[in-house]
Formats: sequence, C-alpha cells, structure tokens
Amino acid sequence: MLKIQKILLSAGLLAASFAASAQTSTYFPYPVVPESIEGLTPRSNYLMEHFWDRCNIKSAFSSLKKMEGAFNDYVDIMPYASGEAVKASVEALLKEVSKNPRNLLALAHMAEAALYSDSATVRCDECYLPFAKAVASNRKISKAEKARFEYQAKVLAGAQVGMKAPDFTYTAPDGTQGKLSDIPDGPYILLFINDPDCDECELARVRLAADINLNSLIDKGLIKVMSIYPGEFDPDWAARASGYSQRWIIGAAPEVDEYYDLRNPPVFYYLNGHHKILSKSLVIDNLIEAFRQVNSRKSETE
Repeated sequence: MLKIQKILLSAGLLAASFAASAQTSTYFPYPVVPESIEGLTPRSNYLMEHFWDRCNIKSAFSSLKKMEGAFNDYVDIMPYASGEAVKASVEALLKEVSKNPRNLLALAHMAEAALYSDSATVRCDECYLPFAKAVASNRKISKAEKARFEYQAKVLAGAQVGMKAPDFTYTAPDGTQGKLSDIPDGPYILLFINDPDCDECELARVRLAADINLNSLIDKGLIKVMSIYPGEFDPDWAARASGYSQRWIIGAAPEVDEYYDLRNPPVFYYLNGHHKILSKSLVIDNLIEAFRQVNSRKSETE
C-alpha cells in the first residue's frame, strides 16, 4: 500500500531515535520497541500499534502545536510499517478522536498537511483517506467545515490504485463526444489530464509527443494516450488541441475533477487493458524511462 522511501535507516536507528525522544522533549512518552522484535518492518509495526498508548487523547488537543508535532512523528513511521499495521493504527486513533468532533476536525487538518498537501512529508492517499472520510461522515461537523474533506474523500475513494477508472464523457476538438469506456479492452491507457495554460503540463505534453519509445508502443497498439483538458470545450482550446499528437485521444471534460485527483498538474493515471488503475501521481521522467524499458524489451522479443 505504501511507497517505501529510499532512505537507508536501520531498525536499530529507528528504535533508538524514539527511545531517546521518549526521554526528552516529546509531548508524551513514545513507545520503546522491545529488543526481542527484530527487523525494520516489525519494529515499525510495533511503534504504529503502540504510538498513542501513553497519550491522553481527551486533553492532548489542548495544545494543537504539540499535538501536531507528535502526529508528524507518527506519520514519519508509516513508510516503514506494513499497510495492515498503518490501517489498523489509523482506525484505532480515529475511533478514539471521533468522540470529540472539534478534535477530529483538528486531526484531519493535521493529516491533510502531513499526508495529502503539496508539502506533505509522507504523501500517501490511502493513509489520508480515512481521516477525510471520518470528517465527511460526522454529523456534528458543519457542512461548511467538512465540504473540502467530503470532496477529497469522494475523489480519493473513487480512483484508487486497483480500482476500475471512473468513466467520463469528453468532447474532442472536432466537437464529437466520446467516453473512456469507448476504448475496448486490450491496450494500456495513459490518462494525461492537463491544462494548456499550465507550463508544466505543456512541457510534459511536448516531451510525451516527441518520445520515440511511447510513439512506438502506440503504433504497436500496446498503449493509448488520452489527453484530457479539465475544462469546458471552447474554440480557443480546440484550436490549440488540434496541434497535439495525432496519435492521441484528445478531449475536454469539465467534470473530470469530480472523479480524479487533480491536485498537482499534470496528472497521470496509468490503466491496464481492463481500465483498472495501476499507478497514479506519476512523474514524467519516470514515465519516459518506463516507456524506454518496455519498448526495448518488446523490440528484443520481436
């Protein structure tokens, strides 16, 4: 579930850091992993399970700054723990905090900053989703206060890795309409959501259009590229889009933001031959390298 950060950190160092902090300036005493537990993941799982054991949740939110510091320390462990341990720990924390709607809302803001925002220290949509859902489903939190979390929960819950990509309707530059579901099963799909007024989007578009390996995979029928503008169809956009790669499926879909997470454009979703989401939040450099490797392997087998 989690993408493990590329940091060389031993289990001993992780345990030592928390053992030391528990004796110094932390908001409450952190757990110390028993020496009998060996290995980075098992030790991290223990920390996940017991992190809040010595925290008085009822009074902890009296100092939001200190609570946020502790929460950030908690989040820092997540990349090293198993997905199951993270899920169980978050569920237990939310069950306790949800008893007080004000505290739940404060915790959700902390989670948004640490797990979901552009500056998140550990970017993990799967980890953040339970926090957004908890606020969205709480009847004691006002509609205005939870509107953003409701939107986040809807988008994240509907387009997760492993799910079938949500269908949508688009309008092509020539005015005709189509749907994602119109693409028959078989080829992989790179869903490229971009805005021509976004410099990063334009750079990514030019690089993809010029990539020899991607074009080769398209010509072989192994992949299709859908370039989708998340706005209303208009003549200006159509004129600009007419210059995009003729190998691509191109369209304007103003409602696509209701189904897909558009936080950091350009947005990429990579779908398998049955339209199931394999990856998201991809980086253009990694995509181009992946196309090179795949095309190289295909060429060797031909």
